[in-house]
Amino acid sequence: MKNSSILEFAKIISGIFSNKDQALNNPKEFAHIQIHFRPLFFKTFNCYSFYSEQRYQHNIWNPYRQSINKLTQENDIFIISNHKIENKERFTGGAFDMSLLKEISKHELHKRDGCSMHFKENDPGNYLGNIEPEKKCYIQRGKEKTIVKSQVLLNEKSLISEDSGYEIETMKKIWGSDFGPLVFKKIKNFDHFIDENWE
Repeated sequence: MKNSSILEFAKIISGIFSNKDQALNNPKEFAHIQIHFRPLFFKTFNCYSFYSEQRYQHNIWNPYRQSINKLTQENDIFIISNHKIENKERFTGGAFDMSLLKEISKHELHKRDGCSMHFKENDPGNYLGNIEPEKKCYIQRGKEKTIVKSQVLLNEKSLISEDSGYEIETMKKIWGSDFGPLVFKKIKNFDHFIDENWE
């Protein structure tokens, strides 16, 4: 029998999240973005996993992030690891059409060390996520290698996230929103086959 708590978390994170309302209300400060978390069959990578795409709504066929996210649990912490996909362009649109992901398990993945998100349920149905403690998550932005900070608030209706990057030596902020976090609403569920028989 599968752990019911990890299944519940998987259901909450599965789906399409959009910050359309935020972008319409503050178009100068926030672009319209969608995040897709598409659950994969357990047998794809022999674990709970998701294919994710993030895109600007005006450029839906050119996502700026494509990843495989693997889900595990350690005590009361839910861990989402991030993996780059070789030749990721072949799977663009997989968030809309799962048939495009049939061959994804044959492509090599590269884990982003230090960049897993750790989620903990701080209130019933509400999860707070932060980058894994005591490790460094690095992202190259142009010529600058930056340290990433990230925090996510998640429940069945919304996802609120704030990412920023800092210069390694001075910890001066290099990138990230100057207007606060991105506020996404869940506009579609992908949780219809997440249950005790998810395989």
